[in-house]
Amino acid sequence: MRVKLLYNTDIGSVRRVLTNNGVAFDADVLLDHVVYMFEIEDCSRVTTHQLIRHRVVSYDQESQRFSAATREGVVTPPSVSSNEVAYKAYDEALKSVYSAYEKMVAAGVPKEDARYILPSAIKTKLVMTLSARSLMHMIWQRTALQAQWEIRELATTLHGLAKEATPELWTKILER
Repeated sequence: MRVKLLYNTDIGSVRRVLTNNGVAFDADVLLDHVVYMFEIEDCSRVTTHQLIRHRVVSYDQESQRFSAATREGVVTPPSVSSNEVAYKAYDEALKSVYSAYEKMVAAGVPKEDARYILPSAIKTKLVMTLSARSLMHMIWQRTALQAQWEIRELATTLHGLAKEATPELWTKILER
């Protein structure tokens, strides 16, 4: 999985405006106004289905409708890749599904209908925009030990990028 921070609110500019207007800087007050935009590539649709449960976020995800779905690749869970028997079953299932998809498209089924059989493990990419408060909430939930491994990995990466870009907001993670 690859994650890039494309944009974040410039806290220095916000701090200067507040100072020039005689207003004290309070990081907690800014949590709803500081925005981050991330590009996330090569994560599974399993993970994006978990992401969209966070509703105060804007998403723009690659469509499978026009992509070369059978060439996108898949995310393989470590528990599958490290188990020879499980990996063989996984690989056989993927080959079968992709073969069926190609046959359906060749038979005239529109890609948008044939994609119904594609695996949730298929890789995708998206752009995600959210406030610092929403990101903190997401990180608080998705770094929990009970969280699925891929979303936990993503949340940890998002946290690191946001903390590097705006360290003054990340002295604590708030759950509100």
